[in-house]
Amino acid sequence: MQTHTNVKTLLMLLPLFVCTAIAQDNPDLPVVDLSSDESRHVIIAAGTLSVYQGHPTTVLLPDGKTMYCAWSTGHGGPAGALAVSRDGGLTWSRLDNILPPGFRKHRNCPSLYRMIDMQTGKVRLWVFSAYPKMPRIMSEDSGKTWMEPEPLGLDCVMTFSSVLRLSDGNYLGFYHRRKGDSLVVLQTRTENGGMTWSQPLVIADVKGKKPCEPFTFRSPNNRELCCLMRENTHKGRSLMMFSRDEGRTWSHPKDTPWGLTGDRHYGRYTNDGRLVIAFRDKAIGSETYNHFVAWVGTYDDIRNSRPGEYRIKLLTSYDGRGDCGYPGMERLPDGMIIATTYLKYWPGNRKHSVVSVRFDIKETDAMLARLLVKQGQANERESFFNSETLFKTEPGHRNARGVHMVVAPNGDALAFNLACRSLRRSSDQGKTWQPKESLPDAYGNVVLDEATGHLLLLNASKTEPHLYRSADNGKAWAKEAIVIKPNIMGHGTGEVPIDPRCMETGVTLKHGKHKGQLLIAARLQPPAGDNAQEYWMYNYNTALYSDDRGRTWQVSDGIMTGTGEAALAELSDGRIYYNSRSHMSVDNRRRIAWSHDGGQRFVDWQVSDDLLEIGEPFYFEYGTRPSYGCRAGLVRIPDGVVAATDVLLYSSPDWPGGWRYQMTVWASLNGARTWPVKRLVDQGRSAYSSLAAGKDGTIYLLYEAGKKRLYDEVKVASFNRAWLMGANHY
Repeated sequence: MQTHTNVKTLLMLLPLFVCTAIAQDNPDLPVVDLSSDESRHVIIAAGTLSVYQGHPTTVLLPDGKTMYCAWSTGHGGPAGALAVSRDGGLTWSRLDNILPPGFRKHRNCPSLYRMIDMQTGKVRLWVFSAYPKMPRIMSEDSGKTWMEPEPLGLDCVMTFSSVLRLSDGNYLGFYHRRKGDSLVVLQTRTENGGMTWSQPLVIADVKGKKPCEPFTFRSPNNRELCCLMRENTHKGRSLMMFSRDEGRTWSHPKDTPWGLTGDRHYGRYTNDGRLVIAFRDKAIGSETYNHFVAWVGTYDDIRNSRPGEYRIKLLTSYDGRGDCGYPGMERLPDGMIIATTYLKYWPGNRKHSVVSVRFDIKETDAMLARLLVKQGQANERESFFNSETLFKTEPGHRNARGVHMVVAPNGDALAFNLACRSLRRSSDQGKTWQPKESLPDAYGNVVLDEATGHLLLLNASKTEPHLYRSADNGKAWAKEAIVIKPNIMGHGTGEVPIDPRCMETGVTLKHGKHKGQLLIAARLQPPAGDNAQEYWMYNYNTALYSDDRGRTWQVSDGIMTGTGEAALAELSDGRIYYNSRSHMSVDNRRRIAWSHDGGQRFVDWQVSDDLLEIGEPFYFEYGTRPSYGCRAGLVRIPDGVVAATDVLLYSSPDWPGGWRYQMTVWASLNGARTWPVKRLVDQGRSAYSSLAAGKDGTIYLLYEAGKKRLYDEVKVASFNRAWLMGANHY
């Protein structure tokens, strides 16, 4: 489902839309550079001409702001240093004087962990070191006082480089030791919060390789463990292995993607479910080789050996040998990521310092967009933008409403109004539009069946459900009866008919076992199938899907009550992204859901952090605050138009909680995880909208508007990527 493509080629061809789904396996992952932005840097322990600060780890407490950092002095030298931050890593205070005196005799890479004793309920902070025999100190009062239990007695090169909590609440610790001239990775288990540990087991011993410094973490669904390992010959890539039985057995180690090649990985999940993994860059051919970097991607990217999204250069190492990495990684409640490392921070004779870098993944997404725009400006064709009024209120109608936009197989842009009862066509990228055509009995929504090239106008009437089919790009239409099957609640026919009219246009699925299926967003309004406000809390969104080219349609399971008009798009991995208005919520945020089965069931409901919506007019008579929302447009850039995949465009008035003004288009470069690009299309009145994109790269936005009164007219804007990505707002 991914295309192996060289990013340099992408930047020449389609530089503006390179994103997470680009799958190349070479040294060309885009790099976002934060290293020179000193406003992001916090120096926890400054090196001097004589003092080398090295090998830190961190731990964030559940309050989301208290952090501890432990490190050693000298390369692999004595422990003894500990600092605390009470403000999420902005300022630090040393705690060395409250630690057991013996801690200063511990050596090599002290590592911090927080563990819960499942037998007693006690919560402990641990600092383990490597020598002698894995010594440790411990606190049972969140770091106020510390004690020094007996060493674990384990032979190691370095102590635990990661500790993972198991599904039963206990923990596995991962570390490595020497085996002759090679290295092996081991794991051990504790069932009392770190007090005692089981006999270690070797879990990675690879002929011709030197696996070490394991970082183990869970898959998003908690069903699998992944272990990333440094490979100390540095002749190839790092290693990875997987377990589906809570670490009882492991797969044979294999190479990681190129972009994850480095020394001592550590990472965190972002709020949107991606992974940010930091390390010393050891990828052969990398422009950031030997510097402190982070890889951004998904768990599935790692699992399927895909390259990921991009990398971040976090800090520059001035020692020339790459003596950096060994990171602490924390994510604050607001999504801020704090990556802590040691490195020669300044040029000159000062030794290594312990330094952290602060960033939000949304910031780096936006920086990536700017980077790709800058790199590709010389190769992008000239931008264009055209806008005009297509429809005005017709005799016999109160307004000009009900917009749907689609691109026919021959490239014609078809703009529908009045729920597909009026049509205008452009054959020249929206420069001119042919006279209006009338389709008086359509009254529904439109979907292009990309398997047959047919256009379908779907009317889900409760008395006579039918569609109009066109096999000639919308020039002639033939009426057909259709069958609609209700969902498990009995909704979709009869007194509670399915209604796709006010939704964004439908799609043809292209991936997975549901390839070829037709899918369109829809809504249900029990108990009587109308828009009575007293029953809004029972309204819910759903979808219609057809496996027989539109003759039969099945109503999907419900999504979320209180929702209204919606839009959907299929991503390259087969997931369906569902974006919905909410009639009654006062947070002015879009409702999001996902389908993993071709649109039969939608799950993983959430509230969007990025896409806000209007609240006015204050229409809900039972509420006390504006909450009305608005239907939005949504389209995925077609395959073949851009070399990247999962580029989505979204359109809506941009006045959070306010009125229907300021029609705006947003772009997501990573399958709706973030929306870093937006551009204003129309400052004036605007409401419902519909988006379409042609295979020639032209984007069409059809939206309700009005100079003196909203809904008096429908306007269309046609533009290309160069115009959209020329936005100043990222």
